[in-house]
Amino acid sequence: MSSPEGIIELRVPRTHGDLQREVSAHRHAIGRLGAGQAPRLLGFDPRLRALLTRQPRGERVDDAPDKGLHLRESVHEQAGQLLRILHESTLRAGDRHAQAAENTLRYIDYVDRVLERIDSPVLAGHRAVIRRCLVVLREALPQLPVAFCHGSFGFGAWRWQRVTRSLALTGFERSQVMAAVVDFARPSLLWADRPALQDAFTRGYGRPLDEWERRLLVDFAVLAAVEDLWHTNPKDDAKTYARLVGALRAAAGRLPVPETVAAIDSTEAPTG
Repeated sequence: MSSPEGIIELRVPRTHGDLQREVSAHRHAIGRLGAGQAPRLLGFDPRLRALLTRQPRGERVDDAPDKGLHLRESVHEQAGQLLRILHESTLRAGDRHAQAAENTLRYIDYVDRVLERIDSPVLAGHRAVIRRCLVVLREALPQLPVAFCHGSFGFGAWRWQRVTRSLALTGFERSQVMAAVVDFARPSLLWADRPALQDAFTRGYGRPLDEWERRLLVDFAVLAAVEDLWHTNPKDDAKTYARLVGALRAAAGRLPVPETVAAIDSTEAPTG
């Protein structure tokens, strides 16, 4: 449903826990973003597991008439500014680090399960390296700065408002306290070959990535690419699927390859 202020959306989250988490996110974090920059919670019904929100207007950044918006430095700088506001939001939680570690570990475990269900040819030559990446991330979790994360932050969730030439965010279904680097992962898939975009983002975000975030950024980028690939049907959107396959292989190719992992990979033959 359309309204002058935005798009009215009625959605049924998958579980009651998902509903509670998203309502909490709206109450304590998402509302800190300005009017027109993020969705607004209009109402919810736990009994029906229903959520009513008003989504900001705007065009998908990767599909707007102004081609190449997702590759503009000014857009990445605005994205960094919006993410800083979200990350600095504080939930009324006792131990944010413990909560973030638990939520991020749950995310890593989810991607681990998804990895086993993606067709082998897509991951030919990379599967063992990605498994090693999962081990590294589980061990490094306590070192990572935490924040209230968007959860699926990337240009797929960015909306461009042409009149004001400003950015808005959508897609907060996965919002929760996590390791902050989770939200850097998807944009970083564009930064590898375009370092000026990362510079613009960090200007907007207000700080550079810390040592552990820099060290593990590629690992989290691989996880994000695996997750997005899993949620994309090649028959419905062959172009996006091909882009994600390329992004996943490029990111996985930047991971360090220990000798033991290389030996395992050499024995894994792709299946048709």
